[in-house]
Amino acid sequence: MEDNCQELLLCSLNNFYKNNYKYKTLLKDIINGNNKLSLRLIDWLVTHYSRINNIYYWINNNKDDEKIYQELPDEKNNKYKRINLYFDYRAQLKSYNKLYFDTFRRHQRISFYIDDDDVIETTVGQLNFFRWAFTNNIINYAIQNYDEIYNSMIKNNSYSKKKYNKLIFYQQINKGNCIISFD
Repeated sequence: MEDNCQELLLCSLNNFYKNNYKYKTLLKDIINGNNKLSLRLIDWLVTHYSRINNIYYWINNNKDDEKIYQELPDEKNNKYKRINLYFDYRAQLKSYNKLYFDTFRRHQRISFYIDDDDVIETTVGQLNFFRWAFTNNIINYAIQNYDEIYNSMIKNNSYSKKKYNKLIFYQQINKGNCIISFD
């Protein structure tokens, strides 16, 4: 049963990436570390930064428009969609679970062809996560707000390390007399 779901999802993902070649190359660059955005930063954006800062924006459902609008535009002939980044991420995660929706390559790896001779190693979950990120202009949001997101991530990680280093890792043992009797 699980294999059928994975095959169906993979077929849908193949169609999406076949029709959007630029997303294939961008995905390859991000996964291989050849892009300003790292997997860790993207994951931080959708899991922590978006929750802390209540990130929401509007996008045009027109596939050619990759702009992000902070306010709903007054244009009557376009359909806009409101993205509440954290809640949309949680909804996707709840409907797919980590196996089929994951920023990182944590489960069964597959070979995904960018071109006839160009292959990346990824997972169905990672492909699905990035399809969601591309269609909702999350990658564009991350690029536009890179410095703020990066600084927030670094600040939080350094705060966690300072807090961790202040913890006391020993327990004092009290010596006392103990009487044991055997019957």
